[in-house]
Amino acid sequence: MRLVLPTLAIGLLAACSPEPEAAPGIAEQGGIVIECALNGSDEFVRQCRLSEEIPGANAEFVVRHPDGGFRRLALSESPAGFDVGDGAGEASSERQGDWVVLTIENDRYRWKEPVGE
Repeated sequence: MRLVLPTLAIGLLAACSPEPEAAPGIAEQGGIVIECALNGSDEFVRQCRLSEEIPGANAEFVVRHPDGGFRRLALSESPAGFDVGDGAGEASSERQGDWVVLTIENDRYRWKEPVGE
């Protein structure tokens, strides 16, 4: 089943407000808090942020890690809904219950689908 992550991501950014306490090292860079499991971890933690850096039809997003690392994402027609813009491997995605999970190499990111999507 094809996921429409760009729509979900845009809706998610529009519907949620930042939670600075959840990711203190990157809170000032904006966006919304999302859960991530970095470096192959099995455990998701609310410590990453997803922000839209360039809005519009050619929107670009950045997922920021608490250690200063980040992933650049561009909207696309790929099955993941994003192309990886930082030279990393391909993005893949799936739904797990109410969650959308995006995987890039050994990093995973997840967020709840916006209501009504």
